[in-house]
Amino acid sequence: MSDAPVQIGRALHGVSLPAFLQLLEHERSNCTLLVTTEGRNGRFFFHDGYLIDADWNGKAGLEAAHALLALQKPDFTVRASEDRMARIKQPLARILLQATAKTGQESPSTEVSLPGEDTFSEEVKNSPQLLHLLTELLAIPKIKHYCLLNRKGKLAACSTKKNQFCNFVSYAIMCSLQMRKGLGNDVRGPHCIQILLSSGDALLIQPGAGIIIGLLAEGNASLPELSTKIRTVLAH
Repeated sequence: MSDAPVQIGRALHGVSLPAFLQLLEHERSNCTLLVTTEGRNGRFFFHDGYLIDADWNGKAGLEAAHALLALQKPDFTVRASEDRMARIKQPLARILLQATAKTGQESPSTEVSLPGEDTFSEEVKNSPQLLHLLTELLAIPKIKHYCLLNRKGKLAACSTKKNQFCNFVSYAIMCSLQMRKGLGNDVRGPHCIQILLSSGDALLIQPGAGIIIGLLAEGNASLPELSTKIRTVLAH
């Protein structure tokens, strides 16, 4: 398995974007492909040769991938891999076929598949409100992963199989409760927690609808805006 078929950070010319995406798949690459056109940037995210996510102009997942593939002769550069949720579940070949298909005004299929559905507890599966929340969060490119814990601290849903993220969310909640108890506050649950991590990413933990929501986001994401988004969705 290679991290990338070319030197990280090298701008690429003279090869089409679809052809290079297929090369990354063939090489089983772990990398981020930065796509640039007219001063704007988008990204394709690969893990073990699988295209798992994309972002472009406020779009994420399949919608972003289709928009990037529609660009005319963009520049692209290989960057180091990033940990992202798998918003994209379709094979690359199918995505490329959709991009080249002549469908008139019809848009390519962008059906939503929630990452980590196999981890969903019954309380999440049976809650249209929480499923709607996850769908809304999935559409925000700056969110890398989500984690839902019930009020007993048990995992209810998670977009990654890596335990570190969920464990850190649990640890942050425990620390918050201990601090509040030490200050003599009424302990009913944690307030909203916002943490800037040493990795440069940001962590938002917020209670709501009988569940505790943890979000791992890019460092330049607006945590107050994400917090407002969560409250707005859960209020309806």
